[in-house]
Amino acid sequence: MGVLGIDVGGTNICVGLVEYGELVRTESLKIKNDGSETEIIDDLNSLIGKFGNEKIDGIGIGVPSLVDAEKGIIYEATNIPSWKKVHLKEILESKNNIPVYVNNDANCFVIGEKYFGKVKTFSNIVGLIVGTGLGAGLVLNDRLYVGKNCGAGEFGMMPFGDHNYEYYCSGQFFKNEYGMSGEEVAKKAELGDTAALKIFS
Repeated sequence: MGVLGIDVGGTNICVGLVEYGELVRTESLKIKNDGSETEIIDDLNSLIGKFGNEKIDGIGIGVPSLVDAEKGIIYEATNIPSWKKVHLKEILESKNNIPVYVNNDANCFVIGEKYFGKVKTFSNIVGLIVGTGLGAGLVLNDRLYVGKNCGAGEFGMMPFGDHNYEYYCSGQFFKNEYGMSGEEVAKKAELGDTAALKIFS
């Protein structure tokens, strides 16, 4: 018995095969941020296809966006401009003939930590995701709290400074302010580059 856990991020798409609660294999690729809806879905399906020889009972997907979790529809995916309204559950189920469950990526993260991570013993949790964007998931009284279209906890979109919290507190800050990815700045900082170290400070 196996399930695929998929993280569609602003930088990468990562797929992990989980068998009996243990991660046994991963595959990933850089996401085409400026690609069309179809191109990104094709990349997603190609990664799923790499697990074609496995017995997969279900697929769970976390996406940085508002989500109608019941219908599996993605709305306005952060950092994926072409994903305005994507019927992801329907598209992937028809292609792969496997049940698909879609939710906001921060919700997936926090509930994963609740069941398998370091916060198993806590009933009320705020889980922060700092990546290309900034997100948060909430567990209240031992239950995932999602709000309307999985928007609860998404304070990264709240106004702050000249933009919003996400602009300043995530990987996109480096691209917006310095024209380089966070990864590029980090590599330079590790090599002792003075300008890169100043950016981080």
